[in-house]
Amino acid sequence: NLLHLLRVIRMYDLSATLVGHSSDVRCCCMTATGLIVTGSRDNTARVWEQNSDCDKDTPAADRWSVICQLTGHTGFVNAVASLKTTDDFPKGLIVTGGQDKVINIYCTGVAEPIKQLIGHTEGVTCLSTGWHGTILSGSADSTVRVWEEMELKEVLKGHSAPVWDVAIYPGAGIYLSASGDKTIRLWRDGKQETVYKGHLDAVRKLSVLPDKTFMSCSNDGTVRHWDISGSCLNTVQLSSNFLYSLCLLPEGFAVSGEGGNLFIVKDGSLQQSIQIPAISAWCCEPLPDSDILVGGSDGVARIFSPHEGRLAPLIDREQMKEQLAAQKHSAQSVGDLQLDKLQGPEALNKPGREGQTLMINRSGTVEVYQYSGVSWQSLGVVQDAYDKDKHELDGVKYDFVINVDVEEGKPPLKLGCNKEDDPWNVAQEFINKNCLSQAYLTQIAEYIRQNTGIDNKAMEYDPNFSDPYTGGSRHVPDAGQGKSPALGTTRHFPATRVLTENIPDASKLIKKITEHNGSVNENSQLSGDELAHFEKIAKKTSEGQKLDAGDMELVAKLLSWDKSLVFPCLDLARSINKTSPDFFELQDKFNIAVTNYKADSTTCVRVALRFLVDITCQHTEYCVQNFVDFIAPAMDCLNTTDKKFVCMSLNKILHNMTCVETDQVTSRYLLDCISKLLEYIQRELTEKDKIETMQFNLLVATGNLLTKHPQIKQFVVKTLMEQFSAQKFSHKIRITANEILAMSS
Repeated sequence: NLLHLLRVIRMYDLSATLVGHSSDVRCCCMTATGLIVTGSRDNTARVWEQNSDCDKDTPAADRWSVICQLTGHTGFVNAVASLKTTDDFPKGLIVTGGQDKVINIYCTGVAEPIKQLIGHTEGVTCLSTGWHGTILSGSADSTVRVWEEMELKEVLKGHSAPVWDVAIYPGAGIYLSASGDKTIRLWRDGKQETVYKGHLDAVRKLSVLPDKTFMSCSNDGTVRHWDISGSCLNTVQLSSNFLYSLCLLPEGFAVSGEGGNLFIVKDGSLQQSIQIPAISAWCCEPLPDSDILVGGSDGVARIFSPHEGRLAPLIDREQMKEQLAAQKHSAQSVGDLQLDKLQGPEALNKPGREGQTLMINRSGTVEVYQYSGVSWQSLGVVQDAYDKDKHELDGVKYDFVINVDVEEGKPPLKLGCNKEDDPWNVAQEFINKNCLSQAYLTQIAEYIRQNTGIDNKAMEYDPNFSDPYTGGSRHVPDAGQGKSPALGTTRHFPATRVLTENIPDASKLIKKITEHNGSVNENSQLSGDELAHFEKIAKKTSEGQKLDAGDMELVAKLLSWDKSLVFPCLDLARSINKTSPDFFELQDKFNIAVTNYKADSTTCVRVALRFLVDITCQHTEYCVQNFVDFIAPAMDCLNTTDKKFVCMSLNKILHNMTCVETDQVTSRYLLDCISKLLEYIQRELTEKDKIETMQFNLLVATGNLLTKHPQIKQFVVKTLMEQFSAQKFSHKIRITANEILAMSS
């Protein structure tokens, strides 16, 4: 029970709304003279000035006014920045970058550009400006360009995907860039010096800290803190949705992203989760006195403030809550959509227009996608509103309604939430509604998770995390300090034997593939001659004979089948890989596994993960070298419904990675994944014998890493190991856990 949540802490709330754009506010900044600049998908940028005669009763929409609308772009405005005032330009200059590949430079207050910078071959995605007039630009053409005195100085090449952000690092000629290729790169004097790897998806935003370290946020839902040498100092998981923007605050930082979320982190702890009534919170920017500017996909920029005297009138703040409630209601209803008239997943293979949205019928589920950069990005699932298992609270239907005991002797408060909700957002709304202490945000969110099983976008806590801006540490509940008794001295590590999966007999796959052949589309169907050829391939594979290059075309055709039908073809590929290890190029093996373990088909995911186990047995060292790109994303498969089989494969994959030499950074990643999988298995699975086998394999893997790298012992979660030394576990598990505790003490 949650008791005595009585003390009210003043947190961020709505201060002002900047209304005027007719499409998404994609970017924003503040000039040195205190003006706000917003860029939009309506092809314009707008310059806003704060009204001087505002008081506490001034409506939110009347607190800032447009003083100039910047024209000149023929596509979306993706980036805005400003240059300092000079004798020639006493009001400063404004810089914009657009989908039209052009960078425009404006005198502040003038609608037409005074200069255009031409050079990028794809849309300009980001800008950064320096104190001495340097302009840094990034583009979907994967390059970074450096402009000085409004002329091109140099082109920086190295990224293999669109560049999503750039930053000028303290020191002459030093720049940072973040990309869809999941890396951050440091450039010095026109040359690439350091590549920072660790993010599991596109890196979207960078912020350089006063101590010359820097932070990044990513589509993988994490914020990372880096030092200049290339080391990742800390990682904090804020969301399972994309994170788009990051800004520093006087005490901490703020992050915005998909789902309309704004996360405020202070002293190493999530202090507040705010949701705007928009699908995406594209950008966030710090304003004076700790205020935050947020640009949304609803075409509105909003200012949030922690200062009571600057808050919008109550009617405006309540209106935003009503807009949020209306948005959630509409998201629950399929309405009058005719599913048979929606396109299938194959429509995602075709490029779209920047910002275009598309609804897909995937086996009766309506999914919404938006085209951004060079690919379709998932925005979520549209669900039907009717559900006989819903519970009603205050006239609204929820998947769960739970009791929260607030004060001894008083009736509990009711809290409603849905399966797709973020526990942190629900907890924040509950605190706001009932005037409870903000200090209990984490406790309420955890209470929701424990009582509903919801774990959609919860922040994952790293006990070693310290806030990179303030140096403050997150509060961690006291852990038991007692030592577990020694149970033996048997050593189980280092272990070098890899764990394998059974390989199916190719001849037994003929019937299943022949059956599926009648269900695939005509372009992918095997003809009569091809079926005969396929049976010969299966027979040769079953007998252990090697295949030749002439068989590749037919195998490739089988592997192109729809994900709901391809799983026997994947098993055939596994069988071929065993008898003819050189038949597939190594990169092709990974591509086959990775492409299919990301599929929606449970059976497809299961077989693809088994293929990945096969690969880790054959090419263990290569897998270790490419762990971040190929293996770590497989952890996302835990979100599927096939929990047991996913865990069985992942535990073998992670164990196999530790059977060869690993560097310290990769070992840290492996330990993160091992700890998460151990916790997941303990929480989600019920078959005791299979659970124990997996736990033992993962404990041995942990011991393997400590044997090779004793210096990473501080990353071993001590409380987790102490848990496995408890009496409720088998003798073998307790011995292994205590050996690890002894090594890490």
